[in-house]
Amino acid sequence: MARKFPTNEEKDSTAAFFFLFLYTASTLIRPHEMFQASTEWILIKTFAIITFCLVLMVQRPLKLYPQHWMLLALIPLIVMSGFLNGSGMFGIEEAKKLFISAIIPLFLMSTCITTIKRQHILMAVCLIASLLMVHNGHVQQTAFEGFGWALNSHSVGYIDLGERRITYLGFFNDPNDLGMFLVMNIPFAFYFYNKGQFLLKLAMLATLGALGYGIYLTGSRGSMLGAGGLLGVYLLVVNAGPKLFITTAILSPIAATIVASLQSNIDASANGRLEAWYAGIQMLMHNPIFGIGKGQFFDHHGLVAHNSYIHVAGELGIPGYSLWGGALIFTVLTGYLIIKASKLKNNLSDKTDELTEEKNSAFENERLLNKTLFFSMIGFMITGFFISRMFTLLLFIFMGMTVASHIRIVKLKSEYKQYFNNSLAFKSMGYCWVVIIAVYVSLKLGL
Repeated sequence: MARKFPTNEEKDSTAAFFFLFLYTASTLIRPHEMFQASTEWILIKTFAIITFCLVLMVQRPLKLYPQHWMLLALIPLIVMSGFLNGSGMFGIEEAKKLFISAIIPLFLMSTCITTIKRQHILMAVCLIASLLMVHNGHVQQTAFEGFGWALNSHSVGYIDLGERRITYLGFFNDPNDLGMFLVMNIPFAFYFYNKGQFLLKLAMLATLGALGYGIYLTGSRGSMLGAGGLLGVYLLVVNAGPKLFITTAILSPIAATIVASLQSNIDASANGRLEAWYAGIQMLMHNPIFGIGKGQFFDHHGLVAHNSYIHVAGELGIPGYSLWGGALIFTVLTGYLIIKASKLKNNLSDKTDELTEEKNSAFENERLLNKTLFFSMIGFMITGFFISRMFTLLLFIFMGMTVASHIRIVKLKSEYKQYFNNSLAFKSMGYCWVVIIAVYVSLKLGL
């Protein structure tokens, strides 16, 4: 399942998690960018480097899991793809970006979040960041020229016509990224609502209202579909059997393509999106092994794919998409299988369970966290179907938290290891192609 670095010790570095907390807060809240005097500070990189060094020196044991290996395997593939497409140095630069903004955050999150308390802390950071973004966006609705209180952040769109799509600092300066983050935080608010007493429940209800308001202010259709899709997936997971869930998962990309096709009759933007999807599939068919090169989609088509799955397939070909899609599907599928297995076991009387009451309580908490993180990843998968955010830092922060949850669950109950192993990871590299095939079939039928 994973490669273990040679060691007989087990050490949990508090210092490493402290700097991971600072890294997460500076990445999502971005306080240094709120003031002119500190905008040039390199806090995020500094905290990431310190955390990485502390993990390597102190944290034990260190393990690499299938998601780590899949993304690491993308590094030489991206470099090779760059050279074969006439831009070797660009390929090297793109590979370096992947290592810094994807592999390192994923590794740090999955390694340092060793307890439920640590998970709660980072979830709280995410919710605080989302509330600050929504409040800043609310200010942008009435402020002069759409500026918010966060330095130089302003709404986008035709302000004179009343269109003010909210933005925030850093990579949240695009309403679609902001909307995706808000969608992925909805399960966190529900989690704390279910766990808390009266005051916390009240606070989480207000938070859910703020998240919905913020998603509306982004004007992002993908985010709105993501929020609605979360409800549909929740009903499926809670009430439907595995066969119905799998059938729905296969048909969902077709349904989404149909929706985009119907919109294309009245919306030039939706029509352009369908054309970009078709162009991405053509890129894949003409360059099946190495694709057209990471970061080259726009140069070949003039627009991004507006679909994370097709974007990766077009740029990195069959091996590249299998690795990226495999890491994503494996993470989500593991979460789903643990949810269904836990639900089945809870419905049966298990008097032979040798775990202590304390461990059973810990497992129940981990089960709820796994369910929460599963829905956050589903939020990414749905919104990512309508925008190109395949290597966004958000994905790997949330994926890292989810992998950390799976590691803790397997540690508590070894029988769940069957849902978190190399065999399922390899299968996931095949399962991820359902999305591409479904979109291709839909487009060929002229939907």
